[in-house]
Amino acid sequence: MMGKAPPLLLLGLALLLSACPRQQGVETLYFLNWADYIPEELVRKFERETGARVVLDTFESPEAMLAKLKAGADREFSLVVAPDYYVLQMAREGLIAPLDRDRLRNLANLDPFFQDPPYDPGLQYSVPYLWGTTGLAYREDLVQGPVDSYAVLFDPEAQVGPFLLLDEMRETIGAALRYLGYSVNTTDPEALERAKELLIAAKARSVGFAGGVEALNRLMGGDAAVTLAYSGDVFQAQGEDPRLRYVLPKEGGTLWTDALVILARGPAQDLAYRFIDFLLEPENAAELAAYTRYATPVALALPLLPEEMRQDPTIFPPEEVRAGMEYLEDLGPDIALYDRVWTEVKAR
Repeated sequence: MMGKAPPLLLLGLALLLSACPRQQGVETLYFLNWADYIPEELVRKFERETGARVVLDTFESPEAMLAKLKAGADREFSLVVAPDYYVLQMAREGLIAPLDRDRLRNLANLDPFFQDPPYDPGLQYSVPYLWGTTGLAYREDLVQGPVDSYAVLFDPEAQVGPFLLLDEMRETIGAALRYLGYSVNTTDPEALERAKELLIAAKARSVGFAGGVEALNRLMGGDAAVTLAYSGDVFQAQGEDPRLRYVLPKEGGTLWTDALVILARGPAQDLAYRFIDFLLEPENAAELAAYTRYATPVALALPLLPEEMRQDPTIFPPEEVRAGMEYLEDLGPDIALYDRVWTEVKAR
């Protein structure tokens, strides 16, 4: 989502790109993305091919991204990576406009599923960037028991060590709902009330809330043994700490796609279309996926990935596993129900 920031090198690329002075007569793409979510060399390749510049800024939560755009940054940025469940909301609020698909010749390179995804049927407003899952990350040397269920967060008797709660509203409420046997998209007040009470109790036993970056840093530092996490973040962090493990809970995790959207009032929109089309080229899509350790939606890129990545069921879950997972859906006005739960959990 929904989003995704490995624990180190958080600011390097952003500072490098955003520190570049403005150059007269050089077309510039202003790109808002999760931290460390694109390889610098891929950006440089696009700049060499087009003669343009890319200036990157980053965010650490979907809520922060949306607040930034609503505060006026939608006139400053050309292109944004948005969680799937934000796409239709951003369209309703006038932040993004329908795509001109004729300007994207490489859309046919996408896997058929991603050409008509549930969060944006027919790709009216967005183009898939990367996809993955949300599950449980843990340090194998710190846990005292099996990690295969959300029970390690929500059942005191199943707790295997100190744990963090992910500071991301939909994912964390969704985990509580799945543990209780509900859909992550339910709007049933009774289900949400039960999830709220479960989260309040878990909060009291936890070592706090943390964003994805901080949570993995604290796992590696030994402050916590378990946290909810995004798949690729963990896989990339394993390069720094091989004690990290990732598992999809038996109750079923969430499946998500991060999407590229063009801002309706943003500058350099033609350049934004060219950058999206550049990322849909198989070689570039494979480079992006191999760097981030997330799955690519570009079918033609799969043969170009390292074999161990293609064969890893935690990166590319088999169809029977995906069938037990859910996308976080755009809830429209009913998102207020989740906002209320989250506010009460954070306040208690």
